[in-house]
Amino acid sequence: MSGQPDVLIQPLFRLLDFSRYVLALLTLAVNALRFPAAENQLLFVVVNVLLTGATVAAHFVYAVPNLRRPVVFFADFLFTLGLTALSAASLGRGGHWLPVTGLWAAVASMTLAVGYGWAAAACSALVIFGLILLQHPDPRPEVIGLMVALTLGAGGLGHMVDQLRKASAEQQRLYANAAAIGERQRLARIVHDGVLQVLALVEREGPHLGPRGMMLARHARDQEVQLRAMLQERDIDPHSRNPQDVTHRNFAVALDRHASSTVTVSTPAEPLLLETARALELDAVITEALNNVAKHAGPQAKAWLFLEMEGNTAVISVRDNGVGGDPNQFAAAMRSGRMGMKDSIYGRIHELGGTATLRTAPGRGVEWEFRIPIQP
Repeated sequence: MSGQPDVLIQPLFRLLDFSRYVLALLTLAVNALRFPAAENQLLFVVVNVLLTGATVAAHFVYAVPNLRRPVVFFADFLFTLGLTALSAASLGRGGHWLPVTGLWAAVASMTLAVGYGWAAAACSALVIFGLILLQHPDPRPEVIGLMVALTLGAGGLGHMVDQLRKASAEQQRLYANAAAIGERQRLARIVHDGVLQVLALVEREGPHLGPRGMMLARHARDQEVQLRAMLQERDIDPHSRNPQDVTHRNFAVALDRHASSTVTVSTPAEPLLLETARALELDAVITEALNNVAKHAGPQAKAWLFLEMEGNTAVISVRDNGVGGDPNQFAAAMRSGRMGMKDSIYGRIHELGGTATLRTAPGRGVEWEFRIPIQP
């Protein structure tokens, strides 16, 4: 049994303990009525004593979480199976379709349901009832119906436990992820108000200090980019062994990865979580816009990326200081399919449910503004 929160497992074991006692008392009462007809009365009494002892022992063993080990679960099942196998020897084979362990035998399967899920529960129930049928091959139809119902009940309990465990694990993962994101946000605010401001100042003022200043400015820029990426990388589940197994990504991280000596990126400290597919499509749009800057804005052109959040809308601006152009020429280029504008930019943005606005003029660079709903 995998380690599960006690808050989930403990109530189930209390329910099993209660069921075990109730079914044991019912079985002992039925066996008291059958005692005079038992073929081997001594063995019959021994089986009932062992059944009672096993019920009491299970009460104390399963009450201790550290004792709920595989060997205990399967020893419980094998012990129940062994007592059930003594039915024919103690009661005889004539007319006693109900084994000496009675309905108490079903508790072992229910216990396996809590410990190992529906498959173990159903298989163990089939083994026990198969043994009963082997000893009494001609039971009445209602007996077959009872066995089928108990098998389905044990399997259903196991399935319910499986679903509860999955829900509990997912809830814990979300709580851990939220705590990790909260801590990163706190650190990001501290660093943003201190270290990043100093690095930005060095980057801005360094070129005025000569060659060494330019080198310092370049290093400051590189460190700023790395620090931003480290602080904003929040799309990794702290409990997941496969970091790619996520449904959402922090799009601010994707934007920071576009930073270079010619591209300046500005993103907020808070994460922008988008569905993975939407984040990849939007990142492809940004990549295409920057490719157009490199191809058409001029050799000395620089670009700036800005990310803002307005309610449920993400606003991304891509601006350059290149040669710009006539808006009519850009419209004609889009109609002709050139520059990747029609499909790679407008097409993708439209599929994401957003809008794309282009502003340009000769000698004044190009500015794209993309407005995308965060939740589709």
